[in-house]
Amino acid sequence: MTVTVTDFSTVLQGARIVDCTRNIAGPVATMLAAEMGADVIKVEPPGGDEMRRWPPFVDGESVYFASCNRGKRSIVIDFKSGEGKSLLHRLLATADVMVENYRPGTLERMGIGWGDLHERYPKLVWVSVSGYGRSGPRAGAPAYDSMIQAYTGIMGITGEKDRPPVRCGGSPIDIATSYLAWGSIMTGIHARSQTGKGALLEVSLMESALGFLHAYLQGALAELPLAVRLGSETMGIYPVGAFETANGDYCMVQVSNEIQWERLCQILGAPELATDSRFAGNPLRVKNRDALRPLLQERLRAKSAREWEKLFIPAGVPVSHVRGLDDVIADEQVIARNMIKPAVLGSGREIPTWGVPIKMNEQAESRTLRIPGADQDRDEILAELERGGAGTKA
Repeated sequence: MTVTVTDFSTVLQGARIVDCTRNIAGPVATMLAAEMGADVIKVEPPGGDEMRRWPPFVDGESVYFASCNRGKRSIVIDFKSGEGKSLLHRLLATADVMVENYRPGTLERMGIGWGDLHERYPKLVWVSVSGYGRSGPRAGAPAYDSMIQAYTGIMGITGEKDRPPVRCGGSPIDIATSYLAWGSIMTGIHARSQTGKGALLEVSLMESALGFLHAYLQGALAELPLAVRLGSETMGIYPVGAFETANGDYCMVQVSNEIQWERLCQILGAPELATDSRFAGNPLRVKNRDALRPLLQERLRAKSAREWEKLFIPAGVPVSHVRGLDDVIADEQVIARNMIKPAVLGSGREIPTWGVPIKMNEQAESRTLRIPGADQDRDEILAELERGGAGTKA
């Protein structure tokens, strides 16, 4: 596969990816590959990807599905039937990459796992996305983002002190895993260009989630006493947290070094805090956070969150108004970075969606890609296979 790369949308031009993933982590990885020019064929089970049935809906399409699947073509294949397996083999014979997120052992029981297919398709890059990894006592357990947050201890450190554990908003573990899976696609393709051989690359929600804990995990491994739930604060830095401001909005403040601390105190009109021996250095501020918190809160109520942003940011003090989603989608920085772009539903309606978080040569990928309906591209894909397919034959 020789392609002259001129922009992000041509990096994977000529590559074919068979996408046998559902839900979020796998589909976002392959969506990024589609944004890079790959021909991504989304293989859905009978009835379609279960995420298509998750509300809310726009023109009958789930916003969950729409957010993870633009730029792909869809075909429904029943892996349990002989005809379905035969069709999968025809696709794999034309593919560069296979991405799947079945529970370990599921595809193997149908005779279409990595061990079954690697010898037949020696150049095929296989990316496996699972909940807990392909080995170990919990390998076959069902997993979603929220289950992994509970299992890895993330929920155990999230929430308010003396209150129940809280699930992080959004799908952070899914999205982090999707980026690792996308990197695995690129790694596998690059490795094959060096060796001429395909490879199995594995990522899992659990292993991605452990990285979120980094310092907490390191502290636990060192058998140190660790703070459990601190709300919007964190164990190793203070001040950091959400403070109420004049209009009832909240302002997130983080001070990570002494320069920022001195500037914070100056702007708050509280130079005495900068010289208070209880707060002389981050370790003491962490130790005495209960004494410092109300002193900061009293002063931060003097102005609105947006007013504090205008004062703190030019001084190099990290702060942010705690924004709602309406604020985010209208935000000038989000728009300036092309993080809102158009997509087209299977119905033909154009909608805005989230953009590509990678820029190449200072350019954003801005093509309007389609979000496919289930099995919408079956005839086109079958016709291509009859003509000899595409991609680099595995």
